[in-house]
Amino acid sequence: MCYHTSLAVDQAALETRYNATLPADVHSEPQYHINAYTFPRYPILTHQQPSQFQGIRWGLIPHWVKSKPDADKLRAQTINARSETIYEKPSFRQAAQRGQRCLIPVTGFFEWYTEGKEKYPFYLSATDQPIASIAGLWDEWADPDTGEVLTTFSLLTTDANPLLAAIHNTKKRQPCLLTHDHEQAWLHENLTEAEALKLLADAYPAGHMHSHAISKRITSRTDDSNVPDVLAPATYLALAGKSALFA
Repeated sequence: MCYHTSLAVDQAALETRYNATLPADVHSEPQYHINAYTFPRYPILTHQQPSQFQGIRWGLIPHWVKSKPDADKLRAQTINARSETIYEKPSFRQAAQRGQRCLIPVTGFFEWYTEGKEKYPFYLSATDQPIASIAGLWDEWADPDTGEVLTTFSLLTTDANPLLAAIHNTKKRQPCLLTHDHEQAWLHENLTEAEALKLLADAYPAGHMHSHAISKRITSRTDDSNVPDVLAPATYLALAGKSALFA
């Protein structure tokens, strides 16, 4: 699953890429490591408002949640959603049916390769798009105690392509990274359930992706991981000869 992304671009590059504006209250500094478990406010484009970014929190809270404690508990379980079941699972069903689709811009994302008891972090990016899009769903939830309305999102995943299957070798999943045509359809078109599921099942071509191992700074509890160095290539003797992990 995908809980860590990178959006290492400035405001001008993001607005130019999507022909959309970024409001002043949405953080626009380059982000080298974004950890979903901090429930960050992320610049997101929605199907309903495709020409303006919104600052939406990662970790979807469905509209039907009854209390703040329930919302806090559930959002840690809705960081990702399996694309195959978004029209079935209660947490995502209404958002999917209502076409509450969104784009999550990334310059890359992180996954871990497992070898025995060891895990090695990798950074992956699209070679044909400096800024790529991952498909997501969004929803709104009103806190019954304060009346505050929170807008949140979940990142969608699908079966891994050959490169991701080699790297993310325990779960063999990957984010629903979108080609340009699929991005346009997800953001702008009125898709049927069958059309949406078919689009999400079409994994991004492995030949259009780059991967390299990185240092374990990304999981450090003492060093800041939101720095350019977190993306730098690293060498591990245990990975020598495993050409399937690198592209």
